[in-house]
Amino acid sequence: MDVVPSCNGLEVQIELSSRRFMGLKERRRALAGRTGCGVCGVEQLNDIGKPVQPLPFTQTFDLNKLDDALRHLNDFQPVGQLTGCTHAAAWMLPSGELVGGHEDVGRHVALDKLLGRRSQEGESWQQGAVLVSSRASYEMVQKSAMCGVEILFAVSAATTLAVEVAERCNLTLVGFCKPGRATVYTHPQRLSN
Repeated sequence: MDVVPSCNGLEVQIELSSRRFMGLKERRRALAGRTGCGVCGVEQLNDIGKPVQPLPFTQTFDLNKLDDALRHLNDFQPVGQLTGCTHAAAWMLPSGELVGGHEDVGRHVALDKLLGRRSQEGESWQQGAVLVSSRASYEMVQKSAMCGVEILFAVSAATTLAVEVAERCNLTLVGFCKPGRATVYTHPQRLSN
């Protein structure tokens, strides 16, 4: 077994005997997954991700309004307030007001609920941003960008791959959002304060 650096991360190379390889091949399963992170079942790192059209630059967002939204994000987590085990995703207006928040034990599912509802209702993706109570993964960036969301705020960190995808598709990605501070990863030209 060798661990080899590659342009996409680390690659683990394992050499198996023919007999062991055939045994492994017989145990292989093909499952269709409808939810999750998008990596499960993928054999090659290059197979993840979908091409996303670069987003236009149609808005600026006042970072001072983020504090108001952060104070009210828990309002969209009634189960989370009782259990501490859910994530939230909400649409944030330029005023800092949160509308259309959704809660789920899965951060991806909370975001899917928000994006799905807004898409079904034909809501505009300009003049606002998505705020999530979790970290930001590449899949969350990709889903947001595919809907036309230009700005994604995350309470926790962004993964390296999320930053790369956000850079490529012109999405403004901001992490470690706390009252009075935030880390801007990509495209700061959409932000003011």
